[in-house]
Amino acid sequence: MKKLLKLCFKIALVLVILGVGAVVALRMMFPPEKLKAMALEYAKNNLQREISFDGISLNLVGVTLDNFAISENTTFKNGTFAKADKLVVKIALKPLFKKRVEIATVQLDGLDVNVIKNKNGSFNFDSLIPASDPDAKPEEKAQTASDASAFVLVAEKIAANDCDFSYKDLQTGMEASLNDLNIEINQFDMAEPFDVKVNFTTAYQEKNGPAVSVPVNIALRASLAGLDMKNAYVTVNNVSASYKTVKFQLKGGVKDFTAPQADFSGTLSGINNTVFADFLPNLPNFSLPVINMSVQASADLDAGTAVISQAKLSVMDSALTAAGRVGWNSPAPTYSVSADLTTDLAQIVQMTDTVAGFNPGGVITGSFKATDKQDGKDVSGSVTFKNVSALYAPFTASKLNGTIVIASLDNISCNSFTGLLNGEKFTSSFSYKNVRDVMNIVFNLDLDKLTMNAFPSSGAQETSSEQPAEETAAKSASSGAEMMMNVKADIKVGPISVPYFRADGFALKANLTGVSESMQKANGQVSFNLQPGAITNLDSFVKENKIVKILLLPISIVRKVAGVLNIDLFPAENNAQKGEIAFTSGEGAYTFVNGLMRVDKTTFDSKLTNLVGSGNIDFKTAALDMKVSATLLTSQTPVVIKIGGTMDNPSGKLDVVNTVGSLVGGILNYKTPGKVVSGTANLAGDVATGAVKTTGKVANTAVKTGADVTKGAANVATDTVKGTVNVAKDALKGIGSLFKKSDSSEEKK
Repeated sequence: MKKLLKLCFKIALVLVILGVGAVVALRMMFPPEKLKAMALEYAKNNLQREISFDGISLNLVGVTLDNFAISENTTFKNGTFAKADKLVVKIALKPLFKKRVEIATVQLDGLDVNVIKNKNGSFNFDSLIPASDPDAKPEEKAQTASDASAFVLVAEKIAANDCDFSYKDLQTGMEASLNDLNIEINQFDMAEPFDVKVNFTTAYQEKNGPAVSVPVNIALRASLAGLDMKNAYVTVNNVSASYKTVKFQLKGGVKDFTAPQADFSGTLSGINNTVFADFLPNLPNFSLPVINMSVQASADLDAGTAVISQAKLSVMDSALTAAGRVGWNSPAPTYSVSADLTTDLAQIVQMTDTVAGFNPGGVITGSFKATDKQDGKDVSGSVTFKNVSALYAPFTASKLNGTIVIASLDNISCNSFTGLLNGEKFTSSFSYKNVRDVMNIVFNLDLDKLTMNAFPSSGAQETSSEQPAEETAAKSASSGAEMMMNVKADIKVGPISVPYFRADGFALKANLTGVSESMQKANGQVSFNLQPGAITNLDSFVKENKIVKILLLPISIVRKVAGVLNIDLFPAENNAQKGEIAFTSGEGAYTFVNGLMRVDKTTFDSKLTNLVGSGNIDFKTAALDMKVSATLLTSQTPVVIKIGGTMDNPSGKLDVVNTVGSLVGGILNYKTPGKVVSGTANLAGDVATGAVKTTGKVANTAVKTGADVTKGAANVATDTVKGTVNVAKDALKGIGSLFKKSDSSEEKK
C-alpha cells in the first residue's frame, strides 16, 4: 500500500510540475516547447521512463494537458504504464505569494494505470519508487513536516472521471481491477472539513475461475486539520456494495491519524445459495436474514499493532464476538484473540429448506482463545451442545448433549456425547490427537438401532472408479505422502437396516496403528461379530465404505473364486432370497503386521452353509494366500478351496485331498452315534485318500470302489446306522461331481 501511495505521489508530482511549471513558464516567457522539453528531460533522468503528451494549453489561470502517457520501464516499446486523456488545472496566482495554492478546478479524465506483478515477484512500478534515505536526520524530517504544515492548499473542486486501475499477477494468474472510477471532492481545504464521493466497480478473477464484479459507492467527510494528524479524522457516511442479491452497507469513522481509532458498524443482507452458484453449485436452498457487524479498534502505526476492543457478527439471537491484539510488523502476522459463540438453531433453521416432520433446534455455545503460536494451532476452548437437533441426509440427530473440549487444534476430545440418531438412543465418546502428523483417534459408540434408507451422498472423487489394488499400492509407495492414523474403536449397534445389509446386531473392536488408504503400514488387531441377517448385494455394500470393504474382504474374495469354480457357496433358501447372502452369525478376527493382514478367523454361518477361512492378505503386494472351508449343510458336503493371486484378480482351486478326507472322515462321525462306524469311517477315509491320487476315469472308479467298500462295511453295522450309510453314499456321489467341476475348471485355466 505504501508503494502505491508513493507511486501516486510521484505521478502527481509530474503532473504538478507540468501545471505549476506552465505558470512559471508563462511568467518567465518560456514557450510551451521549452516546457515540454523540460518535462521530458525530467522523466528521463528521474523516472527512467518516457512520457508523452500532445500539447500544453497555457493561460493566466491554469494549464490543460492532453493525452498524457508514461511508459513501462525505460521506453514505450515495453508498453504503457499509465495514461490520461486530459488533465485540467486552474489556479489563482495571487495567493501563491502568501503560500496558498487556491485551485478552482482539478480535473483528470480517462486515467488508466496497469500494475503487473512479475513471475519473479517484482512489480512494474518498482523503478519509480526511490529507496528511502537511511541517513536522513530526524531534524530534517521534522523541518520538512513543519514547512509542509505552513503551506495551505485549497480547491473548489477536484474530480477524476472514468479512470481504470488494473492488476495482474503473473505468478498465480489472478487478475483484479477498479473500473469506471469516479472521484469528486468539493471545497477541499487542508484546514477545514470537506466532502468526498467515490464510486467504482471492482472485478476479480482467479486463474480459470469465475469472474466476480462488485459496484461500490463511498460517501465520506474528511478533515486534515491543517496537517495536524492527531486532530485529523474521516467520517464515513456510507459505503455500499452489491453482488447479485447481496447488499453491504457500512458507516462509522476513524479519528486521530497518529494513533487511529476506528468505530464501524454495518449490515450484510440478501445472502442465499444462488449467490454462490458459480463457486458451489450444489448448495441446498437457504436464505440468511440481515447480518449485523460492528468493530471498535485502535492502532499503533509505528509499532505495527492494533487492539480490537470488540468485533461482532450477529444474526437475530446468534452472535460471534471477538477481542484481542494483532500485529503486522513481523515477517508473519501475530495475534492473540478470544471469542465467544452463541447459536440458536431454532432461528437459524428458518433460513433453510427443511425436511417435513423435522425441526432442528437447540443452542450451541462456545468460548475460544487463539494465538499465533504452534504455527497457528494454538486454539483452545470448548463447544457445548444443549438439546441440539440437526439434519445431514440420511441422518437426523436430536437431543444432542455434550461438551467438546479443545486443548489445541491437534488435541480435541469429548468424554460424553449423547442423543438420538435417526430416532434411536446413542452414547459415545471420542478424542483426536495429532502427534507428528499422525492422527490418533479413539472412538466409542453404543447405538440402540440403526436404520437408513440410503447412504450419505459422496463427492465426485469418492464415486469415481477405484484403481486396482496393485496400482494403488505402487502409487502409494512412490508418493510416500499418505495420511496416517492410529485408531482405537469399540462400537456396538443393535438391529441394523441399511442399503444392501441387515442384521440383528453388530459389534466391532479395533486397535490399529499406521492406518492409511493403502493399509501398507498397518499393525494391530480388528475383530467383529454379526448377529443373524443378510447381505442383499455384496458388491454394492463393500463399495460404500472402506472399513466395510476390509472387514468383508475375505468373504468377497471367497465368493469371487467360488463363482469361477462354478460352486454356489451361498445358496438361497427360496426364490425370494435369491442373490442374498443370508447368515445366522458372522465373526472375524484379523491381525495386521506391517501391512500383512493375517486372517486369524473368519466364520460365516447360515442355514445352508458354514464357511471358515484363514490365511494372509498382503496390502503391500495385494497378494493372497488363503484357505476356505465351506460346508453345504443340505448335503453335509465340505468344500476346501485354496486361494491365491491378488485382491483384484484372485485365483483358486479345490483342495481335493482335504475336501475328500474331511467329507468321508468327518461327516460319518458327525452323523453316526457313538463309535459304531468309527472303523467304517477310517476305512472309507483310506479308500478316499487313495482315490484322490488317481485322475480321470481312474478317479471315478476309485470313488465307486470307496462307495462299495463303505456300503459293505455298513452292512456289518446295526440297522440304526443304515441311514448314515446312505448319507455317506450320497455324499461320495457328490464328491464325484465336485471332481468333475474341478477338472473342468483346471482345463479352462
